[in-house]
Amino acid sequence: MNTAHIVVDMLYDFIDGTLACRNAENAVQKSIGYINLHKDQKVIYIADSHPANHCSFKEFGGIWPAHCVKSTKGGEIHKKFFSIVENIHSRPSDENILKKGEDPLQEQYSGFEAKSYEGVTLFDYLKNLNINSVVISGIATEYCVKQTALDLLKAGFNISLLTEGLGYITEEGHAETIDVLKQLGVILE
Repeated sequence: MNTAHIVVDMLYDFIDGTLACRNAENAVQKSIGYINLHKDQKVIYIADSHPANHCSFKEFGGIWPAHCVKSTKGGEIHKKFFSIVENIHSRPSDENILKKGEDPLQEQYSGFEAKSYEGVTLFDYLKNLNINSVVISGIATEYCVKQTALDLLKAGFNISLLTEGLGYITEEGHAETIDVLKQLGVILE
């Protein structure tokens, strides 16, 4: 079985910024530990990348404070992925960062249609590599992690969640989401 690790939104605004989540720093550490234990697994980074006038922001009618605005520190992947990940091919780069939320008029929680620098979607990226199983870590369990997992399940992928590698908004929401995904066949690691 070909497996890839998908790291969802391990971005500063979700770790210590405008939308800081619980367990975020720990999730970064656990995700990196997993990557270093599975050096041959392909790693793909999903990253919110919003224009400053994104529809999800409160000032433009959305429900969230401004976050992960392009070219800001809040939208950057945590620096530890660039330094502590041992295999340089598993570190974030133009080849393996896929961005979502770039359309100012569209909310996009799922990384399923996130696009690479060259415009390749996550689905096509995985298919091109003959990947049929994915392990997901990231932030936040209740939103982007959940929607990415659901879309990948619908597309026929085997999904595992690195449960200690997840950041979340509330303990209750995290637990409920884990339960829902488990009932749908997601494996917990």
